[in-house]
Amino acid sequence: MNRRALIVADSLLPAGTHAALAKGALDAGVEEFMRDFDATAAPRLRMGFKAGMFAAIWVAPILIRRIPPVTFYDRATRERALEALAGSRLYSLRQAFGVLKLTLALCYGADDDVRAAIGYGASHDDPHRAARLP
Repeated sequence: MNRRALIVADSLLPAGTHAALAKGALDAGVEEFMRDFDATAAPRLRMGFKAGMFAAIWVAPILIRRIPPVTFYDRATRERALEALAGSRLYSLRQAFGVLKLTLALCYGADDDVRAAIGYGASHDDPHRAARLP
């Protein structure tokens, strides 16, 4: 992932916003997850993620009357732009943003610490489980 995509991921799932879930997207291994995602996800899902990331970086600031990219701005402005994208009147923008959020949520939920914090243990058929066991 490039720097702009990491900033968007951090804006959507920042660290330290909840006492039980101290990790953010960057702490949950979003870069490793995205490498695996690019190799194994369905082509349409990958395309939807890229469309959502493009919309988050380049279109979202326009919705709040700012100059793109969204990475020029502080966290509060980025969050406002992403909220505007989520509430856009254009279904295609909302849908692309939904795929972006879904993908980042899958990444976040795949982290063992996050799963433990919400009381959801590792799946018995997780292919990566053997690699994580001590």
